[in-house]
Amino acid sequence: MATLLGAPQAGDTPGQPRPPPLPDGLAVPTAPALSPEEELATFELPEGLRIELVAAEPLLNDPVMATFDGQGRLWVVEMTGFMPNADGAGEQEPVGSIAVLDDDDGDGRMDRRTVFLDKLVLPRAVAPTRGGALVIAPPDVLFCRDTDDDGRADVIEVVDTGLGGIQSPEHAPNALLPTLDNTFACSKHTRRYRFTDGDWTSEAVPLAGQWGLTQDDEGRLLFNTNSDPLRAHLVDSAYSQRHPLHGNIAGVDVQLAADRSAWPSRMTTGVNRGYLPETLRDDWTLRNVTAACSPWVFRGDALRAEDRGAVFVCEPSGNLIQRYILEQDDSGKLSARNPHVGRDFLTSTDERFRPVNMMGGPDGALYVVDFYRGILQHRIFMTSWLRAQVLDRQLETPLGRGRIWRILNEEGTRSQQPALDTADSAGLLKALESTQGWRRDRAQQALVENYSGDAMLVASLREVSRSAQAPLTRLQALWTLSGLKALSADDVEHALRDKDARVRRAAVRLSEPFLGARSNLVAMLLTLDRAQNEQPSVRHQVLLSLGASPAKTCTAALAEAITRDAATPERRSAVLSALAGRGPAFLTHLLNDPAWSHPGAGRELFLRLLARDIGRTQITENLEAVLQWAVNSNTRSDFREALLGGLLEAQPTNRLGKPGRLPLATRPTTWNALLESPGEQAARLAEVLTFPGHPTPDIRIDIQPLSETDRANFQAGHALYTAACARCHQPSGHGQPGLAPRIRNSPWVLGDPRRLIRILLHGLRGPILVDGSTWDLDMPALAGDDKQMAAVLTYIRREWGHGAEPITAQDVSAVRLATSSREEPWTAAELQSIGQP
Repeated sequence: MATLLGAPQAGDTPGQPRPPPLPDGLAVPTAPALSPEEELATFELPEGLRIELVAAEPLLNDPVMATFDGQGRLWVVEMTGFMPNADGAGEQEPVGSIAVLDDDDGDGRMDRRTVFLDKLVLPRAVAPTRGGALVIAPPDVLFCRDTDDDGRADVIEVVDTGLGGIQSPEHAPNALLPTLDNTFACSKHTRRYRFTDGDWTSEAVPLAGQWGLTQDDEGRLLFNTNSDPLRAHLVDSAYSQRHPLHGNIAGVDVQLAADRSAWPSRMTTGVNRGYLPETLRDDWTLRNVTAACSPWVFRGDALRAEDRGAVFVCEPSGNLIQRYILEQDDSGKLSARNPHVGRDFLTSTDERFRPVNMMGGPDGALYVVDFYRGILQHRIFMTSWLRAQVLDRQLETPLGRGRIWRILNEEGTRSQQPALDTADSAGLLKALESTQGWRRDRAQQALVENYSGDAMLVASLREVSRSAQAPLTRLQALWTLSGLKALSADDVEHALRDKDARVRRAAVRLSEPFLGARSNLVAMLLTLDRAQNEQPSVRHQVLLSLGASPAKTCTAALAEAITRDAATPERRSAVLSALAGRGPAFLTHLLNDPAWSHPGAGRELFLRLLARDIGRTQITENLEAVLQWAVNSNTRSDFREALLGGLLEAQPTNRLGKPGRLPLATRPTTWNALLESPGEQAARLAEVLTFPGHPTPDIRIDIQPLSETDRANFQAGHALYTAACARCHQPSGHGQPGLAPRIRNSPWVLGDPRRLIRILLHGLRGPILVDGSTWDLDMPALAGDDKQMAAVLTYIRREWGHGAEPITAQDVSAVRLATSSREEPWTAAELQSIGQP
């Protein structure tokens, strides 16, 4: 890894040209470091809103995240070590800290600073909880407590480790958001954390997001990546984990905002690849978001009425904050629209204004974390174009600054709300009735953390969950009962009859622990699913929750539900995700049902996907079960074709990334029937299957063993991949939706190495088609020398069962020389022509 850290930047490597300079005569505004008062004058907001200072240096420095606790104190994560210069030299010094700020006189400005935890390397997140705080201090998640009341942590427990975040701060776990379902969720991480039975535990979730995380009133998580401003989990993402061979389900990691346009108020030449026409407009302003991060659903009441429920998104490279309106169509599909065409919600003419996080507060306002730095891009991804501007405009210094800003209604005054950490149970129950999401969330957290086993409180909460006037109060009370482990099946049954769809959807999810023992709850869920006027989100949740129980009554209910309606991706994937280990039995159950003797919307597709998932197990008896139905003359012909097509989709790739064979331990009993079956798909499947004695034996692929030198390069490449590539393409090589496509078994990786080397030398510009999906993003060049590039390419061509030839430094050098005049990233069309006759 050390070699990568000292590598020259893209465009500075011998043989690689620098991108073109800024045009002569272009008057790029200077970027002097401003005082908070001077910076305030650079902001532009919509009419009716104002922005004011909450805290600034020297009270805090280099803030990247902040959050309020129940006392109204502001906890700030200070990433002081980030990029102290354009080379990143000294970045790993332990100079980061967690500071707690107090407003002693109640005027809305912070007055006092206490360092809770210091000597940290690039800290990333903090979440006050249980008398202490969870902290992400790479590579660990820590639970820190102050036991002697001096304001400093003196007991530190490691909750989790191995998170990364030191070599590549742009791509590592962060956020630690307290959520409605009583967990602490992270962005860019495959775990979430929960305090259970006196200890911290973690749960597996799919990777999503890049920096920052938020939730709406229903507890749905919203996030983004730098070039994709808004995405969401519309259902609990953990459902995607229950059937690895099926993969992500509909409703998980959904793109909400298709329009990536940004509208700054200043010239923004200081971005990566600004010389490309698709990066900047003719007036040299940012065309599309390139550093979108830290979305925040506004759930307060101190802005305008139309801002409630809107999602605000930071874009620090454009020195702005965007505002998106969430819209839902009749089918329940959610989307987001930016109404601020021409000028975004909050813009600044100060290039050092770097909004990197947002939060709600006790007063219902919107708070902005301003990193206030010249350098935003990390060294691994900084191009020579950007580096030149950093140096020319002296953006490396000063360091140690930072501000917290508050946005609120121009005519309104800050409301003084009582502290929640010192409130009794009656006060916390009252706070659950607040119109402000921040107060409801903190009241729930305080009740769950401090009132376990309190029978009187549970009785009061139960009454609130059934009779509170506001639906969101009833919803929050249910989740509070769940967090206290006091939720009963009767509570769920009552909530399933609630008049508000949001409460019913939560009740469906909360019913899962009771479904195996309470058949009446299963019946109630089916009743909800049968109701044609029920909200699509509720019907979707019914299928997800029925699939969470292995009870036979739930499996039968799933079969009834998908028989009734298989028309949408949400319904199909919800059922399929529940069938790990029981797919063949479910298939038999369906096709034995007379209701499946006729077609229905989505049925063919459901059967094809079910056959595909079963085929991916590569278990002989499972494939045999599908073949029995696929060659059975009593099966509808369209269903037979669907099953055959699904098995063909399960065809694996071999070690060279080319189509492989589906292995069977023995000759299937249906072999002759398959050979006699009509149609192209049956003939193709007969060639794809392989077993001892198959007429066309599987071709043995002899993979050249790695030499001692190649093995050393492979190991070095593993370290480089982990540092520079894995946070986007993942350690598994499967990629991340909205951020990076799959490279595992990819023909781009296993094909002509000259294409692959070109991508690392100069980068790749979308669109590019991978697995039937179009990716219209940019991949930067790798900042490395020939040996380093050869090492990382050798690694990805030999990891994950790959068997492609290793890459040598000489290979890279030859391509570098042949492309020495190249100034722009490659396109897929250009690369596809390489190696063609």
